[in-house]
Amino acid sequence: MPSDIRLRYLYESARLGTMRAASEELDVATSSVSRQIAELEAELGLALIERGRRKIKLTEAGEASCQYYREKLSQEEAFLSKIKEFKSIRTGKIILAVGEAYVTQRFSDMLQEFMQSYPGMEVQVEVANTSSVVALVREDDAHIGLIFDIPRDPKIHARLVLPQPLMVIVNARHTFSGKRSIDLSQLTGESIGLPEKAYRIRQIIHIAEQEEGVFLEPSLLTNSLTLITDFVKSGRGIAILPELVVHHQLATGDLVALPTTSGILNSTKTSLITRAGRQLPVGAYRLLLSIEAHLKSEIPSCE
Repeated sequence: MPSDIRLRYLYESARLGTMRAASEELDVATSSVSRQIAELEAELGLALIERGRRKIKLTEAGEASCQYYREKLSQEEAFLSKIKEFKSIRTGKIILAVGEAYVTQRFSDMLQEFMQSYPGMEVQVEVANTSSVVALVREDDAHIGLIFDIPRDPKIHARLVLPQPLMVIVNARHTFSGKRSIDLSQLTGESIGLPEKAYRIRQIIHIAEQEEGVFLEPSLLTNSLTLITDFVKSGRGIAILPELVVHHQLATGDLVALPTTSGILNSTKTSLITRAGRQLPVGAYRLLLSIEAHLKSEIPSCE
């Protein structure tokens, strides 16, 4: 195969127009450029430049040689870029901020799979309410955020938005379990577990209450969605939650999710967010893709 040095001397001479210009660019003597091109021609057994011209004019063989060199440079650049990418995702730190609703077994399994693929990568997960997650992403204190809402901050970009309605969650033995849908007025007087006001879920429920003139008095008020799930599973009451929080219990048949007639509760979304304009490190971007695929598998119908 022809020498890279000789190919480069030919390429630079053709690109700059003269061997003198190439010699200045390469910081070598003009005679050295001329000699290397002559040796390349001898090696290939073909003329690469047309003689008797002040400016370099390539023959067809010269054009092919330069094209080969350009492609070789391009392949080398792509290869080195890929190697750099592989190195950059072997170590480093990714900060992910999520609402508690997303801390499920399936989500944990997805994270574990990612960390097994990139064992040198540290993943820090911050569990917080929606406003705190948005703030962490906006201030670059988290690379990625996952929230139960559509972001209303111009500095936040929604990478993915999926429908995630709030459902009435009941024990399989509850009298509501056979219903096709529930009106919020039917929940008045029911023993109900609700998250605290800092939760976006509770804020949306409150808006729906106001819209329909209904007041829901919680029997259990907590900052733990796990406690609410156990509350419903035990048969002590009901809850209003997204299905993903109780996915396992729905799959086993312990709990039942019932849609409501509330337009507000039916229009809620899940959003995967980043700061607008931020270019994520390769590792964080790979995790973003993993979360995106996970959400699409959990919630197939997306906007």
